[in-house]
Order: sequence, then structure tokens, then C-alpha cells
Amino acid sequence: MAKSFGSYILDTSAFISLESIGFLSKVLQVFSVTTTNSVIKELEAFAKHDDTYGKIAKEILKRISEFTVESCEITESIKYIEPTDNELYNLALKKNIPLITDETKLVHHAREKIEVYFTPVFLVLSIEMKQISKKEALDKLENLKNRRNWGNNIIYLVFKDQIEKL
Repeated sequence: MAKSFGSYILDTSAFISLESIGFLSKVLQVFSVTTTNSVIKELEAFAKHDDTYGKIAKEILKRISEFTVESCEITESIKYIEPTDNELYNLALKKNIPLITDETKLVHHAREKIEVYFTPVFLVLSIEMKQISKKEALDKLENLKNRRNWGNNIIYLVFKDQIEKL
């Protein structure tokens, strides 16, 4: 299927969240996804373990041919975020492509310079594109909340409200 619904850069947390609810394959079918070598290294580190995140990381790494992996020089650094996040931030800045994450600190510090969204944005986009129903999106969001131990955090509450209003 041709990827014609936009390009996004995903960080490690976004990949893990999407795969944890069985939604990564849908995202990769519909959107053009790019990430960095640092994210792949983080996923490989997770994959060394046989726990939940290790198994999820192994599944993501099996799909590496379905997305683009790029390296990016860090020319502009945000001092409060991790080196991997700075690499992703610089790639988003350079390519002018939105960055998808679950890291609230990254969103807070990068949103003035780049487009940055939390992972459940793909549920909203998928409803708008009539790829999934509102009920399916709410079920996946609930599943995501439970799998990622979000409780009633800001990401969950904002997207629950946003999906219910669609």
C-alpha cells in the first residue's frame, strides 16, 4: 500500500506503545515512518531481555525494513533531554517532519521549535481517515493506558477527551 498520509519520526517510546497494542503494523501501512540509529540501538538493548518490553522490541525490530532509519548530526541541543531525544529532535528540525513520542519532557522542551505529538495521535488520525472506529480507538487507548501503566496521566486524559469529541 502506498504511504500517502504523511511522514512521522518515531522515538523508542512511540514504537513500544504502538506495538504493545498491536497498532504498529497499521501505522506502517498508512504512514511513512522514520527513526534514528540511536532508537534502533535502544530497541536492541530492550530485545536482549525476555520480559514484556524485550518481546515487544523484538517484534519491532522484525519490521525494520518497513521504516527508514537515518543518522542525524546533533547541531542544536536541548540540555534537559537525552542524547537519543536530541538526535530525534535534530532530525525533526532538519526534515521538518513531526516527532511522535510518549516523553512529556521531550514534548515540553521541543514543542516551540518542532511539531511534536504524543503517540495516541495515530488513533485520532486513524479515526479521521476512517481506518478505525471511535470505539476501536477508545479500546486501544484504554489498552495502551494499561500496558504502559499510564493511569490517568495527561496523555491518556487528553486523548480520551479528544477521541470522544470526534
